[in-house]
Amino acid sequence: MKRNLLILGCLLFVLTGCNGGGKTGGDVPSEDSVKTETVNTDDGKHTVEYITQRLNTIYELQDDKKCCSERYLKLYNEAVALSKKSGMTFIDSDHWVQGNDIDPEWTYSILEVTDITPTTANARVLVCNYTERDVILKLVFEHGDWYVDNFLTEAGGGWGGPDAEPDIFDEVEDMKEFIKMVKGDIEIAQKIVGMWGWVGDHCPELLLTFEQNGKGQVKVTDCTIYRIYSFHSPLCGVYDGKVQISQMPDNSKIDLSLTLNEKGDELSGHIELKLEDGYHYDGNITLKKDYFKYGDED
Repeated sequence: MKRNLLILGCLLFVLTGCNGGGKTGGDVPSEDSVKTETVNTDDGKHTVEYITQRLNTIYELQDDKKCCSERYLKLYNEAVALSKKSGMTFIDSDHWVQGNDIDPEWTYSILEVTDITPTTANARVLVCNYTERDVILKLVFEHGDWYVDNFLTEAGGGWGGPDAEPDIFDEVEDMKEFIKMVKGDIEIAQKIVGMWGWVGDHCPELLLTFEQNGKGQVKVTDCTIYRIYSFHSPLCGVYDGKVQISQMPDNSKIDLSLTLNEKGDELSGHIELKLEDGYHYDGNITLKKDYFKYGDED
């Protein structure tokens, strides 16, 4: 399965050589991952031996639909749907093999199974796909068997030096953050639809008109420096709460990064503008919705 995180912020695995082990074979997941049901812990499925056997089956299948929990699949499906709606790329590597490229001789080893409760368990797996990675699988017991509820992967140390605690990539939290971010961006895109005009005397006389395409994504249909120059169909999008507009035709350039205020009637931020006649502005700008400076002065 090829999936997650972002564009704008996605995890890339650097693949180098390693000496792998052969195939063999914490914390409790959050409450929203655990289904309330009566569990018979004497069913033979709540032992290290059985869970190890189940994990071997899971790694042979490598099929999210058959191996991951209801919560995990629900979050994943929502993230994919929002990705298609917003145009934001939801990228990641294959979490089973821990990489984008697959070594034909990749291996995994189930190192330990711990913290077994009626509904949860943890497993530590060493995956070697060009390089070794420790993966913590958060397991839940639902529908009569064990399923993977989350993948925690060591993503390398931070800036604190060799003794610093390693960064941990948490797939579920990553999906939640992506969903929250994209929903916020879609809300902003809906609010900025309409016409916007510049405010003040010491910035470019910029006029913008935003529309939404058939997918609900925002686009600029008018991007004009009043009475001087127009940019046709510049790139436009809302990314992580910022309205981004950019175009560089010939010797001209416009690059905007704007934030919508809480009231929803002003966009303010930074603009870099270069025109063929030598005009250049690099600084702040504010625009009001349904506003035309000279029209209001009549």
